[in-house]
Amino acid sequence: MNSTNKRSQSNSSSSNIQHAIGETSREVEKVHEENNSNDIDTIEDAWKAVVAKSPMMQVDQKAEEFISKFRQDMRLQKEKSLIEFHERLARST
Repeated sequence: MNSTNKRSQSNSSSSNIQHAIGETSREVEKVHEENNSNDIDTIEDAWKAVVAKSPMMQVDQKAEEFISKFRQDMRLQKEKSLIEFHERLARST
């Protein structure tokens, strides 16, 4: 038997034992996550950094800036219009 067959048999038998005792892959993942919580934190931090640098996030940020600027411009335009209206009223009286 070559080493590849031995490994696949060992993995297969290990898998069969886990399933025989009612252990699922999700339970194995939970145990793995609990045992390696420090690794998960660093992976999550790394993922957050990657996502933050992604072009899509930059598009979202630029869209938010545009929307914010648009709303501010609308408020200023409304205030300016109101001031001009009051000035016209004052001149007409």
